[in-house]
Amino acid sequence: MMTADSPAEDVRPHRFAAGDRVLVIVNPATRRDVTAVVSLLEREATPGVTLDVHWTKGARQAREMTERLRQGARGVIAVGGDGTVSEVAAALVGTGVPLGVVPGGSTNIIARESGVPANVAASVRLLFADHAVRPIDVGTCNDHMFLHMAGAGFDSEMFALANPRLKRKVGWIAYLPAAARALRAPMGEYTIEADGETLSLRSPMVLVANGASIINPRIRLLPDIRKDDGWLDLIMVTATRPDELARVIARLIMMQLDRSPFVRHLRARSITVRATRPIPVELDGDVAAATPATFGILPKAVGLIGPR
Repeated sequence: MMTADSPAEDVRPHRFAAGDRVLVIVNPATRRDVTAVVSLLEREATPGVTLDVHWTKGARQAREMTERLRQGARGVIAVGGDGTVSEVAAALVGTGVPLGVVPGGSTNIIARESGVPANVAASVRLLFADHAVRPIDVGTCNDHMFLHMAGAGFDSEMFALANPRLKRKVGWIAYLPAAARALRAPMGEYTIEADGETLSLRSPMVLVANGASIINPRIRLLPDIRKDDGWLDLIMVTATRPDELARVIARLIMMQLDRSPFVRHLRARSITVRATRPIPVELDGDVAAATPATFGILPKAVGLIGPR
């Protein structure tokens, strides 16, 4: 089975075999019972495959742990949400080591957009059955990396305000009260450079997208955003009044954002976002930077395990 995100010539069949060492990075601060997930991985693992399981003990530790332990691994499995997956991916850029995912976060948009089942048991079975490895682009932001989406403004304020305990309990619904508070944040005054073109605008939200979906794979920002095309998609909301914002949200729900007069879209390989005040920047759901922020793209830098 092919997905829209990868042309056939880039996809390679893959299966773990006896003698392989597979590194497993587990973030215990997820919505899943990770002890049960590890037990399931051990039961389902191909006979003769060695699972080298390590648990993170703090925020943003997954990248360092993966870099330290990846030598000799034939694959790495990230057990956690989008932030954990992105950290592990950052440690695998350019190594050729495939990345598998057991979704454990509040949205799991990276896994779901790539066809990885949201069901834990199904995602584990996929890892140890015949599957495919698809190369995807990796976005960069200052010293950080991301796989799906970066943003400044409303979305970064929302992620910063979301209650971590509530996220683990109810998933994406935890973002609703945070979104209500984020709507009261002042508009950003931005200067943006995109491949040499300079734009100035007042905006509630600026997105730098590598993936197309938001919250749910069925809700796509724009129809032609791809994870493997070597481009970043810059999406700038120019609505400043409540009625204009309502119209943008309506277009998003109808998946007609490209028809909104209050949305500007550019493609670029290098983007710098500056603001008159420091604005937090979220990367795959975690606030990890602030403006000024410079974004770039590493084409097809990581191989992600998904269905064949």
